[in-house]
Amino acid sequence: MFILPEELDVNFAWRWLRLTAAVDDDPFVDVRTGFITGESAQAVVSFVQRIRGAAEGRLALPAALVDNLGPNTMAAKSAFQKSVGSFFLPSLASRCGVSSISHGAGGFPDEQLASMDGAGLLHFGGHGYPDRIEDGLDAVQVRRLKIAPCIVFNGACYTGVTCLWYDFRTGQIEEKRVLPERCFCLGLLAGGTVGYLAALHPDHGIPVYQEMEYMAFTGAPLGDVIKHTHDGVILASGAAVPDLAALRAGTPAPKWTPSEVMRNGTAARVLFGDPALIVTDAMTAPPFQVALTPAGEREWKVVATLKNPELRSTFTDTYRADLASDPTLFNDRALISCDLPEGCDGVKEVRVVRVLTQGATLPHRLVGFAVEKDMGARRLHVQVDVPTTGYMQSALRRAGATVELEIRN
Repeated sequence: MFILPEELDVNFAWRWLRLTAAVDDDPFVDVRTGFITGESAQAVVSFVQRIRGAAEGRLALPAALVDNLGPNTMAAKSAFQKSVGSFFLPSLASRCGVSSISHGAGGFPDEQLASMDGAGLLHFGGHGYPDRIEDGLDAVQVRRLKIAPCIVFNGACYTGVTCLWYDFRTGQIEEKRVLPERCFCLGLLAGGTVGYLAALHPDHGIPVYQEMEYMAFTGAPLGDVIKHTHDGVILASGAAVPDLAALRAGTPAPKWTPSEVMRNGTAARVLFGDPALIVTDAMTAPPFQVALTPAGEREWKVVATLKNPELRSTFTDTYRADLASDPTLFNDRALISCDLPEGCDGVKEVRVVRVLTQGATLPHRLVGFAVEKDMGARRLHVQVDVPTTGYMQSALRRAGATVELEIRN
C-alpha cells in the first residue's frame, strides 16, 4: 500500500487490521500488507529500488545480525559494549554472525555508529518516541547509519510513526506530529533498509523478537511475519479481534488493562516494505513437532512435542502474568498450529488433556483457539499458557515436553 506519511497513523492501522481480518468468517488476518512511504518521492523510489534489488538477488543481505539492546540504565552513562552472541536470539547463531550492543543512558555515541555497519538483520530495543529511542539513537543519527541492505526490527514505542501520533501521558489524548527531518522512521527508510517492522503506538519488546524467531524457523516472507504478530494478538484476545476504538484528541486516555495496553500496542505494529519479500530460508527448527491422529467419531488427538528450546521469545505470552511465579513476569505459552484433515471442517471444542515435562504435569490454561481458512487449507491455532519460574524460564522449555489436546468437530 503506497501511502503518504501524513495518512498513516495508529487509527488507520487498527482499521486496516479489522478490515483485513473480516474478509472471511475466521478471526485471523487474510491479507499480507506492506506500507511504502517516504519523506519525498525520490526517497520512495529509492526504497522500492532497494526492495527490488533484494528480491532479484542483486542486493544480498549480509549474514550478520546486530541486536542493539538499547540503553542500560544500570551502566555508566557513557558506557558502550559490543559482544558476540545474543541472549534473546541464540537460535540464529548457526547461520549468521550474531552480536549484541549495550550502551549507557547518555545516548548512543556518535563514534560507535559504525558498530552496526554490515548488518543484514538489525534489532533496536528500548523505549521510544517518533523522533528517537529514548537515551539512544535519534532521527539524526539513523540517517548516518551504513546498513544497506538491511531488514530492521524495532521494538521501541512509536518508532513506526511517520507523522501523526497520539500522546496520552497527561491523561488526555493529545494529537501531535513529528517533522519529517526529526522522524526516526522516515530517516531509517531514507537509508539502506529494504524492510522495517515497527509500531505506531506504545509497543513492548518481546513481540519484535517473536517476529525474528518466526522468520528464522519458517523462512516466511515479511508479510507472513507481521501477520503472525497480528494473529497472535487475536488469539491472545480469545480468538477475536480486540476492540480497537479510534483515539481522538481532547478525550480522556482509554482505561486499558495492562494486557490491553500491550495487545493494542502490538496490533499497531506494521511492515514497511514488500510483504512478498523472503529474507531467508528457515535457519532453525520450529518450536514444536505436531502430530494429529483420529481418536473417535469426530474426535482427534493433537500432541505437540517441544523441539527447539533455543527459541526464547516464542514461548512467552507477552500479554499475561496470572500463572507466573512473579507477577512482574509473563506466562509461558505453547502456540500450536496444525493443518486439519478432510472431514474435520470445523472445530467446536478444544480440551487440554495435559502438559507433560520429564514425567511431571504442569498447570495450564487454554487461552484461545480458532480454525483459519487460508489458501484452501484449514489450520487450527491453539494457545495454552503455563506457569513461569523466572524470566523466560519454565518447565515447558525442555526438549521433549508435550502438550496434549483433544479436539471435537
